[in-house]
Amino acid sequence: VCKKAGIRVVMITGDNGTTAKSIASKIGIDHSDNVITGTELETLSDEELAERVQETNIFARVIPNHKMRIVKALKANGEIVAMTGDGVNDAPALKYADIGIAMGKRGTDVAKEASDMILMDDNFTTIVETVHDGRRIYDNIRKAVGYVFVIHIPIALLALLAPMFNFPLLLLPIHVVLLELIIDPTCSIVFERQLAEADIMDRKPRNPKHPLVDTSLLLKSIMQGLMIFAGAFGSYYYFIQQGASVDTARTIAFLILVVSNLCLVYVNASHTTFAIPMFFKMKDPVLLKINLLILLMLAVVIYTPFGNQLVKTTPISLSNLGIGLLIAFVVTNWYEIIKLLKRMQPQNDIINIRKGRLHGKNQCIEHTATENATKI
Repeated sequence: VCKKAGIRVVMITGDNGTTAKSIASKIGIDHSDNVITGTELETLSDEELAERVQETNIFARVIPNHKMRIVKALKANGEIVAMTGDGVNDAPALKYADIGIAMGKRGTDVAKEASDMILMDDNFTTIVETVHDGRRIYDNIRKAVGYVFVIHIPIALLALLAPMFNFPLLLLPIHVVLLELIIDPTCSIVFERQLAEADIMDRKPRNPKHPLVDTSLLLKSIMQGLMIFAGAFGSYYYFIQQGASVDTARTIAFLILVVSNLCLVYVNASHTTFAIPMFFKMKDPVLLKINLLILLMLAVVIYTPFGNQLVKTTPISLSNLGIGLLIAFVVTNWYEIIKLLKRMQPQNDIINIRKGRLHGKNQCIEHTATENATKI
């Protein structure tokens, strides 16, 4: 799992080199035959050590100040370093590492104070699971931010362009309030609770300097937002031109906005899995309740006298309801074609892209070092 995720495991131990090699080979650490001992490390300058640590994952017979030098050498190469330890002599290296991880059960108070995290079960697997959760959270934040951009683009454009073309107002203040009541729980609850994507631990670590909202996310959000705007405003314009009442045209446009909001959750839930499989895969009861509440609100707004009077809508025929649902489906699910094209991309090209990122100037590789080989 660590290798696929781009996490490089480094063993720092006080045991002799033969023991370290044997354990490293059994647990699958790369370059297990290449060992630097404490005696050899003493003869290396900082520059030479920084060069050697690029291909060396086993350090044996080390003393406390060696750990600090190894961490400094890894960081000098521009890498993100996570250091585990439990003793008093681990404290300097734990403090200097990007992420210091102290053992919760047998760790000393000094080690715990110097660390950023405490591993309560002293289990290396927990670190890998934490990386998995961190990537899931980061992914979900990006999805939520992208969703906010997408759904506010049509709202802003519909509020601005209808008066500019001398059309009756499409979105009244009550419509914006209702839409925000849908948007807020979707961002804060639905995307937060989404499970990790299947390939999340097959990705290489991201560049720490990479922005949360990058060009690809921004362009995707703008395109999705413009498509929803085109569907809502186009239907509004069409029905008014066909002689329908303003309330009828507004109702259909509002229907498209709300249903598009629901579809976006499933379309953007994964970068590779299609929306329909995601609909059946996402069995979160909270998500289902929110969706049912939104659909119930939509039914009240369209098909009850109270909702019609409050929101300035009108009951629409089944044919117009079908048209609105179809438009909402089309203007959101066009992105499924992009997913299909990504799936059709040759695997070798994907691997080459990942390798290019990995060997870039600001590569991001996570290192975990342990005091004793038996801890791994």
